[in-house]
Amino acid sequence: MKAIKNQSQLFAHVWETREHISEVSGKPLLHEGHSMWHWQFAHVLGKGTNTRWKLNPDNIMLMLPEEHTNQERFEAFRERQQKLKLAYELESPYSYAKK
Repeated sequence: MKAIKNQSQLFAHVWETREHISEVSGKPLLHEGHSMWHWQFAHVLGKGTNTRWKLNPDNIMLMLPEEHTNQERFEAFRERQQKLKLAYELESPYSYAKK
């Protein structure tokens, strides 16, 4: 895999390597080129507060735009979020101070 340098490359990589179904509902996703296509890529850990993983494909879940706006209500999203929070903290050079 080439180094991902921006969100467009991240979304393209995720789209190429995953099924085009919602990871929270199993429903088919919108087609590439749809005006809301980019809303189907949900950052599990916020990209503003977890900047090291902004471009990490593991930090993206595919879901429909209406699911994205309510992502916290989905158990699959909350489970992934908890796993990634732990992994992100363990990767942090400052994690020892949080214990």
